Amino acid sequence: MSPTSSDGRAFRRAFWWTTAVTAGVAAVFLLLGALQGPKLSTAQVDSVRVTEQAGQQLRLFANQPLSDVTVDQITVEPAVPVQVSVQGELIAVQFERALNYGTEYTVTVTGVASPSRSATSDFVHTFTTAPGSFLYVDRGDDVDEVLVADVAGTGRGEVLHAAPGIQFAAPLENALILARDDGDGGSVLEVVDRASDAVERVRLPADGLRVDALRVPRVGTTVAVILSSTVGGEDSADRWLALVDLAGAGVAEWVTGLDGEPIVTRDALFTQAGDALLVHDLDQALLRLPLADPTLILPVAQFSDVHSVSSDGRLLSATDPFGGVAVDLESGDEQRIHPSLFDDELVFGADFHLLASGEWVQRVAVTDPSGLAVANLIVLDDGRGDSRLLARTVQDAGSFVDFRVSPNDQYVAIEVVPVVAEAEPDGRAVNGRATSITVVIVDIASGELVRSVAGFAPSW
Repeated sequence: MSPTSSDGRAFRRAFWWTTAVTAGVAAVFLLLGALQGPKLSTAQVDSVRVTEQAGQQLRLFANQPLSDVTVDQITVEPAVPVQVSVQGELIAVQFERALNYGTEYTVTVTGVASPSRSATSDFVHTFTTAPGSFLYVDRGDDVDEVLVADVAGTGRGEVLHAAPGIQFAAPLENALILARDDGDGGSVLEVVDRASDAVERVRLPADGLRVDALRVPRVGTTVAVILSSTVGGEDSADRWLALVDLAGAGVAEWVTGLDGEPIVTRDALFTQAGDALLVHDLDQALLRLPLADPTLILPVAQFSDVHSVSSDGRLLSATDPFGGVAVDLESGDEQRIHPSLFDDELVFGADFHLLASGEWVQRVAVTDPSGLAVANLIVLDDGRGDSRLLARTVQDAGSFVDFRVSPNDQYVAIEVVPVVAEAEPDGRAVNGRATSITVVIVDIASGELVRSVAGFAPSW
């Protein structure tokens, strides 16, 4: 036998052994792959937006296309109601309410399967939401400041912008919207870039105007301004609505009614989606104005006052001559809101804010047997007969000017004048406050006071 033939047989034996081993290894991996379910590759969630808006998503990406997933397969801890959809390798878990600040959430999806395999697996993802913060205004003798403060922090917080004569301030994306004294009893409207502190002035529809209210959406770039003339004094009944698109020309333009004249407006509120404005006019009519086409303004109902839109965007809190009303913004259905007893005592309800849970935060007055108000309170009410205290001033000597619930219903920011009898006005012609005005932050679930700063106009 020649060496050449011997080498050939050895080569063939080695080749077939290698092929067999490779095939065996491949078969093992194929078997293991068939026995294993899909794997979670990556996950995405906006830790800030998820605390600000209902309907935000956790996006889970798998290593292969997936079969449908139902809500029953999903567990969220702490518990949050969700919806779910699947598209290819993506599972989108949509939270039906905004999540709490600074909280660790674990989302588990069980029984995840692929259409091509019978094996299933569980996806688990843990993330922590952003901490909560709020903006407010603190007025000084010569210069006023807009500050941002962490709910869990201490001190005054960080100064975002300083300028004389600040009347109103509100955050919008990465900017601050300011109304300031124009030196002649009116207002100038400005946009401040929060990164550079650069200031750009917005042109108002006419000269000699004063800003009476500033409304900004949670999303979008359109700002609503309620303006009045300085000629008629601060008590002038003429308050007109204007809109300014900061992504456009940056010019405020009147919103006109069917008569072609600017709408005389009591108040205005943006929907949570930021696609429409709810306008409460001088005749107490509530109108819905779609921002895509403001000419398609439609009547909704009649109310003596409108207060706020719930965090999930479904309900409007309002008041008619018979008391509080919760208005479903989709169907138009109305539900009467009756204040519960407080410590077995009857109360008189004022403005209120509806929570996604079905409860509401309300300012109420407790009266003595003669009917005189003896205390002003901020309470949490579930409509079942008894309300729970959130805020009360020491010895009932103070008063609550206004309150703002955080977009996730976790906290309420309250403007407080601690002692009314000792309060001194700050002397401002527009949006004046007591020099002792204070903002307190209360945890709604526990009723605990978690933060206090000297200032006013809190916004989340």
